[in-house]
Amino acid sequence: MTAITDIAAHDDDALPGSDTVVLHTRRLRPGTDTAALSRFGDERWHLTPALFAPHADGTSISFASVHGDFLVPLKHVYWAMINHSGEQAVVNRHHGGVPAILTISTMFRFSRAFTDWLVSRGCRSFAAVTANDLDDYLVHVKTAETTHANREDLLAAVIKIWAYRALVPEADRLPSAPPWNGERVYRLLEASRRQEIRTPRIHPDTMNSLLAWSLQFVEEFADDITAGFHEYERLHRRMLPTRKRPNRVRRKPGDLADDLQTLLRAYSRLARPLPGIRSRNGELTYHLSYLARLLDTSHEALQRPGLTDMLRRSGLTIREGAALLIPITGTLNGQPWRDQPIDEREAHRLARHLSAACFVVIGYLSGMRTGEILTLERGCLQRDPVSNLLLVRGRHWKGVRDETGSSVAEGRIRPDPWVVAEPVATAIGVLENLHHEQLLFPHMLGEHKSGPREFRTGQARTTGGINVDIADMIGWVNTYCAATGRGDSIPPDPTDPNIPARRLRRTLAWFIARKPRGLVAAAIQYGHLKVQMTVGYAGSYASGFPDDLAFEEWLARLDLLASANERLDEGEYVSGPAAATYRHRVDAAQRFAGHVLRTTSDARTLLANPDLQIYPGHGMTCVFDPRRAACHLSRDDTDTRRTPDLSDCRPNCVNIARTDRDIDELATDVERLRLLVDDPLAPPIRVVRDRHELHRLEDTVAQHIQWKAEADG
Repeated sequence: MTAITDIAAHDDDALPGSDTVVLHTRRLRPGTDTAALSRFGDERWHLTPALFAPHADGTSISFASVHGDFLVPLKHVYWAMINHSGEQAVVNRHHGGVPAILTISTMFRFSRAFTDWLVSRGCRSFAAVTANDLDDYLVHVKTAETTHANREDLLAAVIKIWAYRALVPEADRLPSAPPWNGERVYRLLEASRRQEIRTPRIHPDTMNSLLAWSLQFVEEFADDITAGFHEYERLHRRMLPTRKRPNRVRRKPGDLADDLQTLLRAYSRLARPLPGIRSRNGELTYHLSYLARLLDTSHEALQRPGLTDMLRRSGLTIREGAALLIPITGTLNGQPWRDQPIDEREAHRLARHLSAACFVVIGYLSGMRTGEILTLERGCLQRDPVSNLLLVRGRHWKGVRDETGSSVAEGRIRPDPWVVAEPVATAIGVLENLHHEQLLFPHMLGEHKSGPREFRTGQARTTGGINVDIADMIGWVNTYCAATGRGDSIPPDPTDPNIPARRLRRTLAWFIARKPRGLVAAAIQYGHLKVQMTVGYAGSYASGFPDDLAFEEWLARLDLLASANERLDEGEYVSGPAAATYRHRVDAAQRFAGHVLRTTSDARTLLANPDLQIYPGHGMTCVFDPRRAACHLSRDDTDTRRTPDLSDCRPNCVNIARTDRDIDELATDVERLRLLVDDPLAPPIRVVRDRHELHRLEDTVAQHIQWKAEADG
């Protein structure tokens, strides 16, 4: 297509006519039928041909509900947004470049809301808008019953319409003065949307159960489901017209009877009933269509009298359904996970559940964004030969811009790979075995296409599609548990029963901050996952995951300090060299309880505040002072905040404080060590070591109890 961005838009000859293509200068995905592109005069503009992300849903702009006075003006503005570079629009330094297609389509409803408001005031053109009108609109937006994010977008849409005023006819322009004197939106609203954490965490009980069942699918059920799905596809291809199957079975007269007899012997050897189907009158009869697929013949061929007589004479019973001739090998708690073979009718559905389980494992144990996971391709997993780390390379989409600030529709391969855990590698391998598509999460699982496969919109599962898949997988698990009498179904999230994919990332950050030693699966700890995802690969700030983690660590630290303050108020005693500092920090930390975090950097700054450096350990609490620490220090992913290594805690460290709860833990250790020391079969060397540790802990516990009694007295 010919670019027209070098022509002044206010030149009447350059204005788009009714037949002008909407995506006039946009790059189109390969294979687009340009004859079918939307035109300026259309009531609906279809913008999907300009989307390259394989997981993106289709998008369009409908002008059907726009007031007639603003129909053409809005079309002029949005045609300019779509086709002109940002350099030709009067935009501030933060919003230069060509906006993304999805940004444009999302913004449209906010622009239409502005025009609807103008019509309600009797204002019928952009040129007639006054500064007073804009001030009144600002009040209208600030008092509207909507979210803060929507308020920002409502104001930003007005600013965007003004920004493109030089590229539209004079009658379609807002006045030359910048709206609200060019003030930034967050200042107009006296708040920023970055304050809002809009993605809720998944409840721990729900997440633990969801992950456990997803791992069951990946590690135990996958081989059976994959074998069943491949058999389903093989039989499904036999339903294609004969002319499309050059490798079809070609038989001589009489061969079909011999093949049927062989199939019946196989059923008898496997002790399987023959597949059955209900007739219109409810009678259970032979499932000839399924048997025909097994034999690669036609349904009509099996209706010959001699062949139906052979079925009756076989003596085999009939069971309703079309069970695949695939044995069940997977187990659950040491027993086969199902007592019946996979039925042809459920093979595709189980494959979709397996794909959803793989998504949960990959998404939750990596921290990747949803779009990055859905567009992973075959061969994305590599093992570094030097470090032995498992690396996943993929394409990212959010915030990808070129040197001009324009959105890059094709995304980019992330320069730093994600470092992942072994279960993620297993899940990727399962997906590569499940199907033959290039994308690990194809939109049409099992669909057989001909011709070249292109990296384009529509081939990957959409975000909405994978959300439905996760919900369906949870439903299958709970139905399975009810049918088998199991008590480990996936409980609903009490806050929000929907489990969209975006919640996995936020929930992982919560678990890392709250349960660093909690077991995830396969002996992987959340603390280990944090190290993997923050070692300078895709766990850097470009991935966004450290932002989520900083918020969660801050919230967890506040909860810990609030709980400590309650216990001190209730009379909890604290001993150890850092006891006084512990009390001071717990008391001082209460002033942070109502602090507003405007950015993630605020959270990270507060996390580094000396008054908040308290870390609970086993039988001790570290009141951290890096200058006096006896352990090897750890650093966070930015290498700016040092933290203690609680696995290397030294008894002589001056940073140690011991609360009553810590002493209870040590008392339990004392009882355990006494049993070991009294064991007559224990090796002498170990007894000496354990006895020394026992005496040290007994002295620590006794000293704490004595000091507490003196303080109470």
